[in-house]
Amino acid sequence: MAPELTIEDYRRLFGRNPEEGRYRLINIEVITSPDDQQPMLVSECGRYARFMRREGDSVYFRKTIG
Repeated sequence: MAPELTIEDYRRLFGRNPEEGRYRLINIEVITSPDDQQPMLVSECGRYARFMRREGDSVYFRKTIG
């Protein structure tokens, strides 16, 4: 669950550019489960029974009372 490594970070870390065609830029959205605080992909929310909706950068779940 480390933060992404940008090309600038790669240059600073290794002192050179990455080899051409050997890298891909991706974006993976991860949230934590409201029950057990374990990481899960945002794309998995639809299978979660308490999932209500996603609005912008927020994901809403039903709250269990009791």
